[in-house]
Amino acid sequence: MRGLNAVCTSHFNIFNHGENSFFTPGAQLANIARVKPEAPAIVYVSPKNVESVMTWRTLETLSNRIAWYLLEKGIGAGKSVIVALPNIPTHIALAFGIWKAGACYVPISDRVPRRNLLEICECVSPSLVITNRWKPTNYLAQSSNELKELCKNYSEDMPPDVLAVPNLANCTGGTTGKTKVVQQDMPAGESDEGLQTWFTLSGMRFEMRQLLAGPLFHGAPHSVAFNGLYCGNTLYMPSCLDAKSIVALIKRYEIEYVQLVPTLMQRIIKLPDFHPEDLSSLKVLCHTGGVCSADLKREWFKIIAPEKIYEIYSMTECVGITYIRGDEWLTHEGSIGRMPCGTISIRDEEGHELPTGEIGNIYMSWNGNAPRIKYINVPPLESDENGFKSVGDIGYVDEDGYLYFTDRRSGMIVTGGENVFAAEIETVLKKSKRVVEAVVVGLPDPEWGHRIHAFIEASEPIQEKTLIKYALNYLPPYKIPKSFEFVEEIPRNENGKIVRSKLVEQHLNNSSYLKGEKNGEKV
Repeated sequence: MRGLNAVCTSHFNIFNHGENSFFTPGAQLANIARVKPEAPAIVYVSPKNVESVMTWRTLETLSNRIAWYLLEKGIGAGKSVIVALPNIPTHIALAFGIWKAGACYVPISDRVPRRNLLEICECVSPSLVITNRWKPTNYLAQSSNELKELCKNYSEDMPPDVLAVPNLANCTGGTTGKTKVVQQDMPAGESDEGLQTWFTLSGMRFEMRQLLAGPLFHGAPHSVAFNGLYCGNTLYMPSCLDAKSIVALIKRYEIEYVQLVPTLMQRIIKLPDFHPEDLSSLKVLCHTGGVCSADLKREWFKIIAPEKIYEIYSMTECVGITYIRGDEWLTHEGSIGRMPCGTISIRDEEGHELPTGEIGNIYMSWNGNAPRIKYINVPPLESDENGFKSVGDIGYVDEDGYLYFTDRRSGMIVTGGENVFAAEIETVLKKSKRVVEAVVVGLPDPEWGHRIHAFIEASEPIQEKTLIKYALNYLPPYKIPKSFEFVEEIPRNENGKIVRSKLVEQHLNNSSYLKGEKNGEKV
């Protein structure tokens, strides 16, 4: 798909004037810096709302200095660098520098707990850790400012161009579970074919004003950010990623492209002072990182034209990918799209293929063109002879091959012998104008096996019986939560995703629950 050996003289990539259509990050950055050296590559907005600009020339020279420093330290091919930094311009320059040295970029949260950081270091064996917080012992570790100071006297010229293989390692898990590392054993960079596919999937174009609305250590914001830079986009990088700040920045900078998670989309439209015209500059909204309900999507169609809204479904394990544009979604309402370069198979628990329209486990295959992935500290996903794999998501396909996501395996609740999907109940509860967010889980129960329990974040007081009556308009009785818990705020991670485990842990630690008492009404 990446076209490493493709040779041509005319490219889809407007910045590439060489013979080979494949480019490394270093080569593409150098090409763009030659075309527009003083144009802004990154516009950083600090917590105090102060703007600073990094030009393409500065990004190019800083990343070159970092690369030369790494190479002098012996950090090149086969080595890895952990980057535990927030969204700051130096983070971007460091990633380019790592790839220019031929090493592997390992982004993790800058707020990673010490124990988790040590677990990751044990899995990855980094040659260098860059963090502005606690530095692990027994590993070479520096802050971002220390790194820049050490690099300042190195050459501004680009080192010899090399392929960084592996190029990226994503880490998940930690102190709440076994640390898992998914490493991409492919060269960093892209080709004409890859760029064209990305444009189709995401709606991105060359030289757009783009807002980074998620942490760089997460898969989707990372991909969107660096693909945007490969396209010569100006990347607006705010330190604050809350809904109100995002709307204000889109309006202030006339942002044309943004990638959001559905949680943020929900919070934006429920802002008390939200005005849809503040988003009028957007040419593309791409959403990933969670289920976007049909109701939420229709609300956004009132704000942005359907043909400007793209949805991508993918996963860290690179099992497969689907996409759908808003106007296409209207003819396949609720779908998350089709796989552009592979096959989808819906199977039962025994692995048998299910008929069209039946719900089962989602399996996907790249038809021989699968990304090369290596798993560290965990066994790889099982694969059949045709390359079909599953991460445990549940759904079905229609007669046209469009995929519909029902729930994640962890989101299925077996209660009283019935299979109930948490996402369906959450979607109904969030239809209420007074419900900001809803999370549904199954709690152990001697009578039901698992009791359907709903955590509710409300914008104003609402009674449990009111929610039950409302939900009965959409759901059968056996799907109605048997208990409700009203919380001030649903906990989320840095990418805006809900942390269900934290809610359950807090609930289980509640003394009334441990005594077997039912939660009372709270308003």
